[in-house]
Amino acid sequence: MCYLRRSLSKSLNSLVLHFEFVKCKNLASYQKKGKYYMIISYDKLLFYEKDFYEVQFQIFFSDIRQIYICDESNYVHVTLKEGAAINDIGIKGINKSILVKQLCVAYSTYYMFNLNMNIYVPITNETYEERCRRTGHHSQPRKVDLSVQPFIGYRKVVFDEYFFFIHKSFQNFASVSSESTFYIDHRGIEISIKIDDQKSMIELDGVTKKSKTADSNFYQLASSHLNFLINDSKIPLIIRKNFYYKRMNLSDDLAKWSGYEIYLKNETHTIVCIIFRRTFIPPLLDKSQDIFITFKISHQSQQEFNVTDKDLHAEVYVVANSMTPSDIHNAFYANLIQVQVDALLYNSDVYAYFESALKIKPSYFDHLKIFFKSMLVILKEGDVVINSEVMDFLGEDTKVERNLDYLLNVILNRIPGVNLLDTHRSEQIKINRVLHRLSDYLLYCLDSGFLSEKFNVTNLVKGAIVINADSMLPMNDVLNFLLHLRKPDYSVAYRKDCLELLQEEETPVQEANATGSFSMSAVAEATTESATREGATPKCVTPETATSTPPLTKIERLLESEDHSVSDFFLFHLHQCGYINQHCRYKHDTSYRHIIACILKYGTKNVLITLGIHKTCTLLILSNDYDVVDKIVLLYINLSKSKWMCEGIVNSGILLHMMDILLNIYSVNLRAKKEICINILCVIGQVCNYCRTYAQFLLTNYVEIVSTAICIYQSTDIQQFKKVKLIYFFKKILRHSYEMKEKICLQLCPLIMMEMHSASEDKDFIYSSLSLFDTMCCYKVNCLHLERMQIIPLLRFVKSLKVVELYKRAHRIEATVRKNAQLR
Repeated sequence: MCYLRRSLSKSLNSLVLHFEFVKCKNLASYQKKGKYYMIISYDKLLFYEKDFYEVQFQIFFSDIRQIYICDESNYVHVTLKEGAAINDIGIKGINKSILVKQLCVAYSTYYMFNLNMNIYVPITNETYEERCRRTGHHSQPRKVDLSVQPFIGYRKVVFDEYFFFIHKSFQNFASVSSESTFYIDHRGIEISIKIDDQKSMIELDGVTKKSKTADSNFYQLASSHLNFLINDSKIPLIIRKNFYYKRMNLSDDLAKWSGYEIYLKNETHTIVCIIFRRTFIPPLLDKSQDIFITFKISHQSQQEFNVTDKDLHAEVYVVANSMTPSDIHNAFYANLIQVQVDALLYNSDVYAYFESALKIKPSYFDHLKIFFKSMLVILKEGDVVINSEVMDFLGEDTKVERNLDYLLNVILNRIPGVNLLDTHRSEQIKINRVLHRLSDYLLYCLDSGFLSEKFNVTNLVKGAIVINADSMLPMNDVLNFLLHLRKPDYSVAYRKDCLELLQEEETPVQEANATGSFSMSAVAEATTESATREGATPKCVTPETATSTPPLTKIERLLESEDHSVSDFFLFHLHQCGYINQHCRYKHDTSYRHIIACILKYGTKNVLITLGIHKTCTLLILSNDYDVVDKIVLLYINLSKSKWMCEGIVNSGILLHMMDILLNIYSVNLRAKKEICINILCVIGQVCNYCRTYAQFLLTNYVEIVSTAICIYQSTDIQQFKKVKLIYFFKKILRHSYEMKEKICLQLCPLIMMEMHSASEDKDFIYSSLSLFDTMCCYKVNCLHLERMQIIPLLRFVKSLKVVELYKRAHRIEATVRKNAQLR
């Protein structure tokens, strides 16, 4: 504060004795005057607004007649002599006694300096009744706001390795688990606090890369807990769900707290839940811990005890904000952390925290500069323009090495625990693992703007596009290293031909076996359930259709087999910056879609969630620009392939906006809008496949969605539209309603049967249609309807196509229909 006063004194050209943010009240009208910064100088009080643009008003010490202090009010009344520039004023500061003390010191100093006399401030202590009689303004004193002063009327509770403050009215009840505690008060407010065990951040990052469990990232954790809270509710009302920022640090904790707030109402209760993830726990800063704080009160108790939602939130925020670790570590083991950073054990978020907060980076960072300078020199020699500031930043003393393998060996020699002379398999696995982490760390350095704000990953890719032929080979080595296509078990080194694998396959892979059968498991449940890519329907590979199947990219074959992994972050930049378009030149448009599908499937979803993709797309979809809406729907066809992403899509409300668009444009006879409608139904089908509760919600509140889908199917041509997506939607909806099964059977089956005859070459459509019939046949009435529609001759026609999987499915449907026909 002394530095602030010194700086203000220079700015105002006057001695500043005290500085405080205060509220002011005009005593003439007893109206609030506003909030100001009050500066006490050697001769007057100055009042500024927040921008410090100009003095709003001032009070000279010579104009002060009397100061009144009340025992029950925090306002200090300052009455002025006649002729003063302003009316009498009331001042309320942070602490009344400190404010009065500073006024006394400044007042006495002023008169001693000017008159050489020791004159004290004329102060009068009065009761609240005396103040009311003096001012003529009678009002009851306000109660203490416990949300502003949280620890008045609260007690400290210690649980596990944490403590927090809770109102004295709450009583503890026995809990069934040692990880949770339970409190309840006379108003019926229930508090449940659960603290999970600490987890290693290294292991947590490994879980994120290998699987999609609820612990993978904080958003997944919050989404999973939200689904847990609404699991037993028929129609939950989610009022608020957003990230929450903890407002108290009572122990100067070094750890980082991430929070998420959920506020909802169901049929019986109001629930407020705050989830914390505490990361970088001292002293090693390598642990993470999850904390769940849930407040719950019934609607009946709220009305009986007059507990408003605001009162409930006040209690929640006190407990959540006061959550503090009991075992306080205000220091960290820098040497041990340095060893872990040297081993490159973490991800980019952890490196960013260590570098910004602790100033810790790898001890061999100077050798990493050799990599960056060599990369820039290769670009510069390849006629790529490089800003001189970027080169100057690395310094003239930094060496240049054009042989990437030699440079990587130099860096590996500086990493503790790596022995390049050891040829044992375990040591080679360790080296391959370190090289993979090294490529991720180098990408992090480029993306974070380490070299300069004028050179990042985008500039590197754009330079690789325009580089000349002489320098292209060493630059390709760098790009292959950053892509780092490898086997997950690190048994062999990374592949140095990754850029070549981005090319299309010259001939489609024949999957037919010697007997003429083939694998249709990829489309066994009809189209996009497991393989739809950005609006493209997956094709069955049959002996008849193999020659017309668009080829996949070579890298996609490796990634789909789950035998290899690649840096999806760098692959995304290669696509976005135009490198793939420039060097690969795909003959088929679906190949570009395949690349995007790979990027979305193998890791970029987490980045999209971090960037708030749902909020962004909700904003864009409300613009009613149908070109933008089409791209958003295609994006969500890919995003809705995983269960936890479907949960986020439902909770964000974007699916409701899509349904509004569907119901508004389905009757417009334009191909572009019909395709948007079909893709929206595909997204709805995939969401219903994972979220049973949401499917029941649709059938209860959006019954017209099925009629709309039937209308779209009947008004579209199979030659121009991909009706497999519509059949997929119908199949997923049929699982949740017997009434819809009969309706769809009566209105669609005759048309589908006719289209199966006309599209006999489209084996995907036939297989999807048979899957739909198979789903319908579990209902006896539908079997009778199908028999009257002469489905038996159609099934004989399908058998005559001599495709094994189609034959088996047709035979099963025929047996089911005949069996139910005999039971009439």
